Amino acid sequence: MLGAGARLALAGLAFFICFAVSFGLLMPAVPPDPTAAASPIPPALAPLVVTALDTAVMAWLILRSRLRGWLLAAIMTGVLFGVQTLMPQVESWIFQAYSGYAKHLPAEMIPRIMMAGLVHACLWTPLAVLILGRWRTDVGSNSAPRPTASAALGSGKLAVAAATYVLVYFLFGYYVAWQSPAVREYYQGTDPGNFWVQMWTVLRDTPWLPGVQLLRGAAWTVLGVTVLRSMDASLPEKAVAVGALFAVVMCSGLLLPNPYMPYDVRMTHLLETAPSNFLFGLLVAWLFGHARPAAVDLRASA
Repeated sequence: MLGAGARLALAGLAFFICFAVSFGLLMPAVPPDPTAAASPIPPALAPLVVTALDTAVMAWLILRSRLRGWLLAAIMTGVLFGVQTLMPQVESWIFQAYSGYAKHLPAEMIPRIMMAGLVHACLWTPLAVLILGRWRTDVGSNSAPRPTASAALGSGKLAVAAATYVLVYFLFGYYVAWQSPAVREYYQGTDPGNFWVQMWTVLRDTPWLPGVQLLRGAAWTVLGVTVLRSMDASLPEKAVAVGALFAVVMCSGLLLPNPYMPYDVRMTHLLETAPSNFLFGLLVAWLFGHARPAAVDLRASA
């Protein structure tokens, strides 16, 4: 029998192989990153670092889940694809409508990244569930009473979470990312010296952006609630797990060499998005993690 450490290492190896196969087959050759030498992580080691980070977080969610088998694999596949690929690339695709953003990442790359990320999630997640010993369905494991947090999505909590995401997005965007000269040069912008003036500029030049981020905030909330419902853990652990999912799995890709985004810009975005996503994950857990367990069928218990 494999120990926990060996299982985790094997899951990491599977992650690396599935990532290499899916992106190697579906992504075209890209030019080398001219700024890769600035990174303290050698380019050859960056994929291993990302593999270790993402495997650790996803294995945590899998091992602490109340689910087993195909149901667990399907839910975690959706979570991994949604956080790692779908959410960031949807934003990339939307920004193609704005000339200041469109010139960096070629539009034809986005569908390829989406497909490669989907294939990677579909290949690795069932393997991870199997390797980590969560494939066999124990009696009652998938039918245990679950928190009714999903019911709250229809309440005002979803609107509160989505609106808070918009606020956090623009606050961290201005006070962290936009203070970097490299980021302003990359996006061809200037700092007006005041957050509220910057927001007025955003509403004037890109009036669609707050609405888009409101929808993204709702989507992030749904992903977070999905994880909350699947975990069998205390609320503090759930909160940290959701925060780690949003911060690590979504942002770890910024450690990879990228010919379309210079190193300084990537690191600034990492300092912007990792803390803000983590805080938003904590908020989602606080809003939706206090739901009471679903009522047990009295006839079944009798």
